[in-house]
Amino acid sequence: MAKTVLRSSFGPIDPEESVISEIEQIDEAPSGTRRARKKERTRREIYRTAMRLFSERGYDGVTIEDICGGAGVAKATFFLHFENKAALLQDFNEEITLSLVERLAGHQGNAEEQLLLLLSAFREAWESNAPVMQKMLREFIDQPTILSKAAAVNESIVDLVTQIVRRGQERGELRDGIAPEIAAISIVSTWSAIAAWWPEHPDADTNGASRQILDITLNGLKKRA
Repeated sequence: MAKTVLRSSFGPIDPEESVISEIEQIDEAPSGTRRARKKERTRREIYRTAMRLFSERGYDGVTIEDICGGAGVAKATFFLHFENKAALLQDFNEEITLSLVERLAGHQGNAEEQLLLLLSAFREAWESNAPVMQKMLREFIDQPTILSKAAAVNESIVDLVTQIVRRGQERGELRDGIAPEIAAISIVSTWSAIAAWWPEHPDADTNGASRQILDITLNGLKKRA
């Protein structure tokens, strides 16, 4: 079976060296903080192990038992952090978001250019991981409680878009009167709808879709005189 190489928007995702795997260890931290850090390290290890196994065996070829065995945790521990395999989607999105935060820190473009960079980066990351992401997303969408889970999965992305919109308004690039959070939810929810549609239309022009999403958000549908 061909090996699927998991990639972020900026290159291969190394499960052992990913951005979100960097966990600072403070031995003299209060016990509550140590417990929180240990819990976070366990979550990261489960995520890294799952992504490594997906790259080796494909999404359907990996069970929760396989992930637990690779991460050295009990099934109860897995379910403490993730409801199922599809719940790993949240950590995948967070990894890409953190990479984008670093990249945007030195980006000199305006708000529109930054939003286009963000949408393009997520599109590239998802397409680079297409065999895994299509199946993971399909399983996520098929959950009966998807509406209650969607907000958490997209939280990091919405926060980043909100910051971009707010800065654009402060610099006079985007008009006032629209709450940055509402604008961010609009952009991200529209992209999420495209992502949900994508598994059934794998040959679709998602790059063009990303640009149209941004065009509709910034300029609307009303025909100009």
